[in-house]
Order: sequence, then C-alpha cells, then structure tokens
Amino acid sequence: MRYNKLGTTGLELSVISLGTWAFGNSPRWENDLDEGKVKKIIHRAVELGVNTIDTAIVYGKSEEIVGRALKGLKRQNLVIVSKCGSDPAKIEDYIDISLSRMGLDYLDLYLIHTPSPSFDIEDTMAAMEKIKKKGKTRHIGVSNFNSQELKKASSIADIAVCQSPYNLLWREIEYKKILDFCINNDIGIMSYSSLGQGFLTGLYRKREDLPWSSEDTRQRNALYKEGNFEKGQELIELLDKISKKYDKSIADISLNWVINQKGITTALVGAEKIEHLEDSIKASEIKMDKEDIKILGEKGKEISKIYDYSRTMFGLEYGQIKVDEDFIPEMGLDKFLKN
Repeated sequence: MRYNKLGTTGLELSVISLGTWAFGNSPRWENDLDEGKVKKIIHRAVELGVNTIDTAIVYGKSEEIVGRALKGLKRQNLVIVSKCGSDPAKIEDYIDISLSRMGLDYLDLYLIHTPSPSFDIEDTMAAMEKIKKKGKTRHIGVSNFNSQELKKASSIADIAVCQSPYNLLWREIEYKKILDFCINNDIGIMSYSSLGQGFLTGLYRKREDLPWSSEDTRQRNALYKEGNFEKGQELIELLDKISKKYDKSIADISLNWVINQKGITTALVGAEKIEHLEDSIKASEIKMDKEDIKILGEKGKEISKIYDYSRTMFGLEYGQIKVDEDFIPEMGLDKFLKN
C-alpha cells in the first residue's frame, strides 16, 4: 500500500480508503450487510494497509457498526473520518453523537457533508474551528463544495481536505478549478464515486444490463443518462484494450488512473465483499505506463464535455441536498440534539 501526505497536517493516508455508506443498513441501500461481515471487511482492509475509514452521521447505523468493528485495532494507526450537516448551531452536537456512536475520543478528520443555502459558510466554518480547538477532531474539511464555497471556507478555517466525486468521466473538479485550488493551497482531495457508481467497471454495456430499482441513485446519475451512457461506452472499449494489456479488470485500471492523478490524496472505495476490497487494493499496485494514463485521461476528458456541470453528478441541483433539514430527521437523530 502506498500512502500520501495530507497537505500540511502531518497525516499520511492510504491511497485507497474504505467508504462505509453501504455498511449502515440505510434505507437507501437494498441489501443489509451482516455486521460480522462488515467487521471482517474492515479488519481485512487494515491488514492490507488501508488506514483511512470514512463514514458519516447520516449513513444509517454505519458509525455504530464501524465503531464496534474498530475495537481491537490500533486507533493511533488509523485515520477516522466522518461528516455532518452545516447548521453551525448543531455541529458540536453532531460530532458528539458521532464520537459516542463510534466509542472514540476524537476524529482525525471531520467534514461538512454538503453546504446548505440555509446557513452562512462563515458561521459553519467558525463552528468547525471551535470543535477542532476543543480537540474533538484533529483536522476539518469539506465535501461537495464548489470552488467558490471552498475558497470562502478556506479563508475562514484551515481546510485539510476536500471530498469530491472524481473519475475518468466526471471531471468537475478539473473544469471548476477545485483541483487546482486544492493543489495550490495544500488541501488534500478524497475522491469518491471513483468508479462512477459501477459505470467504470465495464459491467454495464447495454441499458438492459442495469439492475437498478426505482430508488437506485444511478437513475439520476449523469453517466447513466440516456445518450451519455452510450457515449461513455467509447471509454469502456478503450479500457477493455488497456486492461487486457495489464491482465487486470476494467475497474482496477479505472481506479488506478484516479490515484495516479496529481492532487488526489486517496480514493474512497466501498466493498460489500472481501474479494471486492482486495481487488481495489490490488488496483493501487498496478504500474501503468505514463502513456496509457495519458491516453485514458484524454479520452475520458473528451467524453466528459457532454455532461451538465450545473448539476451534481447525481443529477441534483446544487443546494438541493440539505443534510440538516432532510437527512438528520430521516435518520431519527433529532432526539439527540441539544440545540
């Protein structure tokens, strides 16, 4: 496993991080994962060198399940990340809930999950700095912030990391200069949806291959939109050729491309099976030729121009996702808030 330094924090993050949304048995996932299986996945990840584990207060019971799985592991060797809403009056309550659920004294990284038009970024980041000074988190960051929001947040607080969707096809952080801003200001980037919610695994070659239900978030994903889906297959065809050259899967090559991009500190991956986790970790070890990395990047960039970047990759209007107003009540967390 390779590790990258996270800005000026002194932390080193494994280039592959474990995302735990699917571990929460959330109503947004159809298949519940057995807690014993989750524990085995987390322990295997750590055994293979993954030191960064990402969760969030609104990932169902993920924080509780992750917390129990962490027992017996060396806490000082791990980077534990969670995320919260942006209501400045509730942020300290949020982190207290997260720490209690996980049985921890502090987090290594605590992120605003998504900005909300209901709250001023200045007030939100001031509240984040407050909990950092209290020692409840070592460092703070943001997730799903656009370039203007990121610049404003970093003018108020010491932002360690920005978590954003990024893959061969979805290049928003390049187009909107988020990547450049992070590189120039020593802010790390945690990429998520590095495989485009399965698109970049090559499993779906025709629309009839898609297994989604009416609740599946891929219904709104820009990569799966009719017309975009068919255009994206051009990249899958190229990935076919390059993956055969290295005797690896399309998913492995796609993930390897992400972690080889300048500015990317770590790529988040989910895993419902240990073998999926092991495949992702093996992807980090591939030594791709620079020319192949370049060719893939150029083809992906060419296709990426067809997407509507006025919306999120998931087809939502910016500001439409409101963690405090929608997700917190949905998860039944209101009863734990003091404010």
